[in-house]
Amino acid sequence: MEDFVIRTENLTKVYGHLFWKKKEASLEKLNLQIPRGSVFGFLGPNGAGKTTTIRLLMDLIKPSEGQAWVLGQPADNVKVKQRIGYLPDGPSFSTYLKAYEFLNICAKLLKIPSSERKKRIYEVLDIVKMTEHANSKLGGFSRGMIQRIGIAQSILNKPELLILDEPLVGLDPHGRQELKDIINEQKKAGTNVFFCSHILSDVEKICDHVGILSRGKMLCCGALTDLLSETGYRLVIKAGHDDIMQKFMPEASSSSKLSDGGWELVFKENVEVKKSIDELKREKPDAITYHPSKENLEDFFFRQIASTDKRI
Repeated sequence: MEDFVIRTENLTKVYGHLFWKKKEASLEKLNLQIPRGSVFGFLGPNGAGKTTTIRLLMDLIKPSEGQAWVLGQPADNVKVKQRIGYLPDGPSFSTYLKAYEFLNICAKLLKIPSSERKKRIYEVLDIVKMTEHANSKLGGFSRGMIQRIGIAQSILNKPELLILDEPLVGLDPHGRQELKDIINEQKKAGTNVFFCSHILSDVEKICDHVGILSRGKMLCCGALTDLLSETGYRLVIKAGHDDIMQKFMPEASSSSKLSDGGWELVFKENVEVKKSIDELKREKPDAITYHPSKENLEDFFFRQIASTDKRI
């Protein structure tokens, strides 16, 4: 079995303009290796080439150059589609169909046996919290409800790989949290997840690997823990040790009191502060805990994009 659920070599897509004979590369020599067992966040500004990449992986368009493999098979292998769940950006379904009718059609296309079909449809409706709308027409659904039905159809076949293009669009905060829970549950069930999103705070919470694309080129790719830089230290002081808090508070860049009466102090990179914390840890090991503080994904993302813009 191949170690990567998705792999590309020099994957390129060039769009030509008929009248001006001008060619533009939407995607340029993309080399990507996504390991099995991961939730991969594919990030980038509008027009970066994310949707083009997904369409190439799904064989909805053909590459100008390069190759792509999905689940160990060439992207144009028809049989491998049975093992993939896919939600396109801005899904649109027949407004005259009821939710159950639409999912039933999808289940037939996925060749889910008739004896299992009804049960599986109601399982996915329950997962996306849409059971009560099973017999309602899609034409009366809000954008968020349509997105939930789109997610339901993408997991109907219990896919080995789930590809989602902007799945969080149209969902309210509660719906976003439910989708994050769904993705986490899919991962626990052994499903590999590849998705695009502009909501970086959510990506940071659910992804273990990310890639950032800009102007058709990959800027960076890897495990999230490896990409985010350490920016300082986070010190947690247990309740009853206000003397420690008072000692370190003047050097902290931020502080917050915890619900249990303790304190959390955040420090920027500082050799002297780290030395003092190390000494305190040896003297009073039960009074504090501390660990490196890392930049968040949003800061990292904009730093990567800004560095690219400066080079162009």
